[in-house]
Amino acid sequence: MRFYCCLFVLLLSINSFSQASKTIDDLTAELQKNTKQDTLKVVTLLKLSTTNSGLNPEKMKQFAIDAMQLSEKINYKKGIGESFKLQGASYFSIGDYKNAEKFFSKSLAVFEDIKYNAGIIICNSNLGSIKLVQNKYPEALQFYQTSIRYAEKTNSSKYSALAYGNMGIIYSELKNYNLALKHFNEALNIHKKSNYAAGIASSLSNIGNVYFNKKEYDNALDFFTQALTKNIENNDKLGMSREYGNIANVYSEQKKYSDSFENHMKALKINEELKNKKGLAVNYQGIGEYYLKQNNLDQSLDYFKKANQISKQINVDDLQKQSFNSLSEVFEKKGNLDSAYFYFKKYIDIKETIDNEANRKQISRLEIQYEFDTKEEKYKTQQLLDNENIKQQKLLLELNKSKLNESNKERDLVRLNYLKTQSELKNESLEKKAQKKQLTIAEKEIELNKITLENKEKQKWYFIAGLLLLGIIGSLLYFQNQNRKKTNKKLQLLNDELEQANKAKTRFFSILNHDLRGPVANLINFLQLQKESPELLDKESTERMQNKTMESAENLLNSMEDILQWSKSQMENFKPQPKTIYINDLFEDIENHFSSFENIKIEFINPENISLKTDKNYLKTIVRNLTGNAIKALNGTQSPTIVWKAWEENNNSFLSIIDNGKGAELDQFKALYDDKEVVGIKSGLGLHLIRDLSKAIDCKIEVDSKKDVGTTFILTFIK
Repeated sequence: MRFYCCLFVLLLSINSFSQASKTIDDLTAELQKNTKQDTLKVVTLLKLSTTNSGLNPEKMKQFAIDAMQLSEKINYKKGIGESFKLQGASYFSIGDYKNAEKFFSKSLAVFEDIKYNAGIIICNSNLGSIKLVQNKYPEALQFYQTSIRYAEKTNSSKYSALAYGNMGIIYSELKNYNLALKHFNEALNIHKKSNYAAGIASSLSNIGNVYFNKKEYDNALDFFTQALTKNIENNDKLGMSREYGNIANVYSEQKKYSDSFENHMKALKINEELKNKKGLAVNYQGIGEYYLKQNNLDQSLDYFKKANQISKQINVDDLQKQSFNSLSEVFEKKGNLDSAYFYFKKYIDIKETIDNEANRKQISRLEIQYEFDTKEEKYKTQQLLDNENIKQQKLLLELNKSKLNESNKERDLVRLNYLKTQSELKNESLEKKAQKKQLTIAEKEIELNKITLENKEKQKWYFIAGLLLLGIIGSLLYFQNQNRKKTNKKLQLLNDELEQANKAKTRFFSILNHDLRGPVANLINFLQLQKESPELLDKESTERMQNKTMESAENLLNSMEDILQWSKSQMENFKPQPKTIYINDLFEDIENHFSSFENIKIEFINPENISLKTDKNYLKTIVRNLTGNAIKALNGTQSPTIVWKAWEENNNSFLSIIDNGKGAELDQFKALYDDKEVVGIKSGLGLHLIRDLSKAIDCKIEVDSKKDVGTTFILTFIK
């Protein structure tokens, strides 16, 4: 995260105007009283502009414009220069660096014209601050050095502190933190001695930034908090927004993301009020990074785009670099790799521009030139302090020295050329020897390389042969494995088919056992009765029983034929074959199948004459088993009755069978619901069959049995 550099921009020159501490109300009242178009009114307008600094950039700019217009009218050049300077400061405070540079340059031209050193110092420093924001370090350093040279002439501690602070920022940008701290602490001490509150706040902030870059976050937070307190005391909104942003960045590094977000929002609110573009860009970037850490990609993308747009407008490369990198990261997480690559390429390009090594080399050369120029200026200043006679003598002495130096230079030049020639000849001899030695070494290296290449060629063929052998073995193993898989697959299919056939066979044997056991038993009982006790039957009863027996035998034969035909159709796949079934036909089949049970009354109720779409044989088997179970349950019951009923309700179809038998405990019906329940063969596996066949045709079965009342089964068919 990029921190806020506290670039301190001076507004009024030293001792330019008196009573600079007056409030806005006092100055407004003073302006209204002064009706004359004179320099005093210009001074009041400039004070009002200065007082609105950090509070209201628009008012600051307007008062400066009013002062400029009046200054031009009365031809007050110093006022014109100060007006241009304050307009530049108003644009600087909102991040409009293009206009800020324009007006600072105009102000500098006016001050240079009237030879006003204080104004020249301030404008050069302010122009240096603009170049520093734009990462143009060599240009920034040139402006700062010019400002320092003029400041030393004025012997002003306030301007010296300004110079130390700005030079400290350059060293901080170049990651030379020890020198940066040295300059910032010197600036802080000077500001404390002069009790200059704004300067103290800016120095504290800059020291905090150095600790931030050194990752000493507790120290950074301490200095940022001190700077914030100073700015609140001074009611400097611009400084407050800057420190809220710096504190937010510290919390972000400490992974206190909620606290970071809260401070960024405080800074954003102030910067929106001040229309501070640079501050807005930094806050948008910080808020975007907060949402990115929360994995809220859409929100973070929106804020990063805002930060990038503003940083382009104000031409701040460092902020653009951060936003490009963040946009690339967001698009990468969203899976949009084309956009991620596009923005990362822009990030790399601008990073190379900022970190260009040529900038650092240029700075080193400028520092050397600065030291030389400084000494030269001091020397010239000392010369001006001497009297005219001493000056003339020194000038004459210097002339003689110059001539002597010229002679010495010529001699030195001849010796230099001689030494150069000797050195070149010696170097040429050494080079020839070195070349001969290198040639011998090269020949040996060539021979060695030749042997090495031959060995590598042999190794290559061995390696290729090994790979071919491994490939052949691998192919054989793969082919063998594939054949084994195919064989296993065929065996598995045959096993599955055999298992299905066994299951089908078991089911049909169960159905035959359960459905035919009862009717056959009744027929055998009748034949046994007729054989062993014919005297119990009169002629009429015998004839009736014979007819009934014939009818039962025919029904039994039909049932067997029905089941056997069904089993034949199901030999391949035991699966339901849904067709439309009329319930009356189903009831008729039940009546015929159980016609031999004369003592049991079986009723059929189907007032709506409904029909179902299901497998006829599955349903027949279910109802036969339920009827057979009901008949068994009626053993020993007086007036045994079975009622079959069919109806439709809520677009669903229902079948129910009710008997008035003795009822049973619900545990006896457990086989209807539990696949693991074991039932003896004598029961015919009836409940198991009912359960399995019902599942196959999607039929839901419910049972309600009450002791000494009877049992009810309900079949539900959902359409």
